[in-house]
Amino acid sequence: MKVNFILDMEKSLIGSGVYNSAIRLAKQLESFGIYTDINGKNPRYDIYHFHTALPQSLLKAKILNRRTNRKYKIIMTGHTTIEDFRDSFLFSNRIDYALIPYLTKYYSYADYLIAVSDYNKTILQRYGFDPTAIRVISNGIDLSTNRKNPIIRKNARRHLGLGENVFLIISVGLCIYRKAPDVFTQTALLTPNHRFMWIGKYLPLGTIAHSPYLRNHFQKARVSSNIQFTGYISKNTLEALWNAADIFLYVSREENQGIALLESIAYGNIPVVRDHPVFNWLTGGEDCLKGRTPEEFSAHISNLASNKSLQKSLVKQGTVTLRKHDMQNSISALADLYSELV
Repeated sequence: MKVNFILDMEKSLIGSGVYNSAIRLAKQLESFGIYTDINGKNPRYDIYHFHTALPQSLLKAKILNRRTNRKYKIIMTGHTTIEDFRDSFLFSNRIDYALIPYLTKYYSYADYLIAVSDYNKTILQRYGFDPTAIRVISNGIDLSTNRKNPIIRKNARRHLGLGENVFLIISVGLCIYRKAPDVFTQTALLTPNHRFMWIGKYLPLGTIAHSPYLRNHFQKARVSSNIQFTGYISKNTLEALWNAADIFLYVSREENQGIALLESIAYGNIPVVRDHPVFNWLTGGEDCLKGRTPEEFSAHISNLASNKSLQKSLVKQGTVTLRKHDMQNSISALADLYSELV
């Protein structure tokens, strides 16, 4: 079987969740005897699997869809949604209405849709697509190796000057309103005895939504001794911080899945997340703690700092829950879907 992954503007996507997931999936599919190209030019494929919803992707899908007597199938992963686009970049909230007919048209060219979470599926259904033609397949992460490294943790925490009783709370993502760096900052200001680090690209304020509001919070973070926005960092530095961290504070206002959350659990971080439907695969009090306000998030962190038994139980159960998102499960489910359609 031959599959062509359509990943338009590939170079500009390097480092993003969409790009990383697609590359990992392509490599792993080989173990199932499935040959996969990225933006391949071979005239014959059994499956065309679209991962981007860009204008050139729409054009390609339209051309592929209207060919008569075609034997190949078109699959699209529903990474791009109107909800995920809002509150991101400048003017995103003014033009989001235009995405409704655009995405509806784009996804209509697919023979089958893949949702990366149950929440993602409900959104695609909301756009009017038949739920029987949508399958939920997590992007997944590689759980074959143990990511927790006590030596790296010890060295990283010593380098950061973190005492035994001081938590390192991290979050990973672009510094945009949708990801809620403002809520992260507010939580940190309410929790001065612990360190907070936001890891992710810092975009020019003139290019993002709600920039005057965010500027105020970034300024508060700069003058606070317990908050740091790192900007882009190397892979090795990120690994060190994953190991050094105790809590992953994920307060994003909107996600379709959130790969960074899966990564954090794999490193043994305790997830403290926004009470949002996308995180319904986690259960508050069992494998995570959930909240809605900076006050609630701060209270959760303070509670964890004084309750080691709760720490241990959340880490243990989080590891169990994460098994559902093992990439091998995702690869197997994707290979099954390909085989059913061809």
